Amino acid sequence: MASATHLTEEENRAMRVLWDRGAASATELAMAMSGHDRMAHSTALELLRRLREKGAVERHRSGGHITYRPQLNRETAKSHTLGRILGNIADGSGQGLGMVVLRDSDFDPQDLADLRAEREEKAAAKKRRDLGH
Repeated sequence: MASATHLTEEENRAMRVLWDRGAASATELAMAMSGHDRMAHSTALELLRRLREKGAVERHRSGGHITYRPQLNRETAKSHTLGRILGNIADGSGQGLGMVVLRDSDFDPQDLADLRAEREEKAAAKKRRDLGH
């Protein structure tokens, strides 16, 4: 099975529809993803097939009705996308990107405190794992 970590932009758009709705049929997905031009039902089916192969969605049949439900959650998808972005940066450094984001964004001080606390908790958990506790 391919990895759900490598979704195309179109696949990401489809996942956003599924996350928002909880589940959708191919017809519902085609209608939701259509802008001015209606997406063909066959195109939606192909998109859902690729997402199934990647493990991002699961197909459910109830009577004659087939729906697709997300198996990949939003947070995991965001993490994988950010990881790909960092991997494309020359040195792959998250620190450099983090500094740019912090410098150029208007964060609430509480958000920064929460981020620091989360980072410290992750570091402590890693230390415990490394020590075998």
